[in-house]
Amino acid sequence: MISAFLGAALALSLGAGPPLAAGGSLAEALAQLPPGETLRLGPGEHRGSLGRLDRPGGVRVEGAGAGLTVILVPPGEDGAVALGELWLTGLSIVAGPNRSALKVLGGAAVLEDVALLGGAAGAFVDGGTLTGHGLVLQGEYGLLLARGEARLRDLAARGQAAGVASMHGALDLTRAAVTGPSREAAVSVAGGTARLSQVVLRDPGPTGLAISGGDVEARDLSVAGAREPRELGACVLVRRATLRLSASELTRCGGAAVEASRARVSLDGVDAAGGEVGCLAFTDHSTVDLAATLCTRRGPGLVAMEGSTVKAFGARFWTDPALWVDCGSGARVALLGEPAARQPCAPRR
Repeated sequence: MISAFLGAALALSLGAGPPLAAGGSLAEALAQLPPGETLRLGPGEHRGSLGRLDRPGGVRVEGAGAGLTVILVPPGEDGAVALGELWLTGLSIVAGPNRSALKVLGGAAVLEDVALLGGAAGAFVDGGTLTGHGLVLQGEYGLLLARGEARLRDLAARGQAAGVASMHGALDLTRAAVTGPSREAAVSVAGGTARLSQVVLRDPGPTGLAISGGDVEARDLSVAGAREPRELGACVLVRRATLRLSASELTRCGGAAVEASRARVSLDGVDAAGGEVGCLAFTDHSTVDLAATLCTRRGPGLVAMEGSTVKAFGARFWTDPALWVDCGSGARVALLGEPAARQPCAPRR
């Protein structure tokens, strides 16, 4: 009897008491939560929000599992606003129209086994950091990174506008699947930096990866358009930005596999299938390096226009035509490692 009593007292002292049952008051439970302890939520639907969180030592909330413990947020409220440290584990947060399931506003949020579904965004970051793994993000934007950092792995994202969008932050995605169709792109980068590794973009909408600013490095990227390729433009679209893409596959592209304008592009070990306008299209003084790149399906395999320069080593164009170079605009293509090949735009002898 005494040992049982001591065990119960020890469990309470460690914050291991019974979890808050579905239907209990989240606000009251948070208000009564001692510093440094974890708010445990039982399975079922919990109605309310976690509110604005900025406590010394942070706040920890743990559920029975994503999809098992569900927080249903009242209309007009965000699910949780991280101004300080926040840890979420094993739960789902569902917010209504024009609201986000999670906002990180200068705080630091760490997530594990969490699903965030919001009308505006699953997760919105405007300063601070968001890290996590085993996540599901859905909304107008699955993830919208305005500023700050987001480092996520084992992610599934979907968004009506974009599955993942980064404006001026530092984005790092590993082992992610982004599924459309989305109005803008599966992944949209407008500035800052983005690192993508083992990322799959399925049925993305008009564009798979759209880059309109910043610096993007992607490895093991797979873009697969809709079964009707005309529903997709370029698999990868780059405007006034830098892209380094390696060990990747671009298929079922409606327009070009890669289309770049006033950009700096490096492709290494990329297999690409051309669409309606060909495989690789570079315009407006783009600077391009190609290595071990293969173009198939529709031609031309390579288009260089408006003063763009391309250096290709070990690049293969199994298309007809293979190349189309607007030499009169100052565009140039150098086929390196092929001394017997006639170089495009070279004077005839």
